Amino acid sequence: MPATVNLSANLESVIEGAELGGYLRITLCGFGPVIPCVDGVAMLADAGIPQLIGPQQGSTPLTVALWGNDAITPQNTFYEIAVLDQDRNVIQTGMYQFTQGNNVDLSSAAQILPPFGFLLTALRYQQCTGALIGGNRIFIAPGSAIAATYNGILMNSSQCTISGNVVTLSFDPEIGDRIDAFCIS
Repeated sequence: MPATVNLSANLESVIEGAELGGYLRITLCGFGPVIPCVDGVAMLADAGIPQLIGPQQGSTPLTVALWGNDAITPQNTFYEIAVLDQDRNVIQTGMYQFTQGNNVDLSSAAQILPPFGFLLTALRYQQCTGALIGGNRIFIAPGSAIAATYNGILMNSSQCTISGNVVTLSFDPEIGDRIDAFCIS
């Protein structure tokens, strides 16, 4: 059975020695439309639902056992951890990935920038192909398009539709115009 991560956090006021009585709100993120699982153990039925830990009593740190992100499928899950005050108002949030079997003090844990649905290095701004004569409105992007521009200006859904790598304009471009797309390739 995979080991869990033992997370601890000591919440204090910016005024040294003042007790906060705060909470942690922990949410598993990054699993998309796939039900997250710990292989051979369980499906995580409360994934995506914020879990409230606390309130902190005096100077005793809040502690909780979590599944390590390396034990969860699909890959690239992460935890959003929010610090809440005694009235349960969110003060700050951070994103973290934890490795199973570790003891983690939240005050020294490295925060991450969560992954997007695609590698940011794979996003390219490239020229589309298609004739600018004869009322042609269909242009082909060199990859899966997520947005398109007309002479460098971002078009909205009333100006074009995008399906895969096909950009269809709702107007007739003129010779000399340029249609480009933000593509995931």
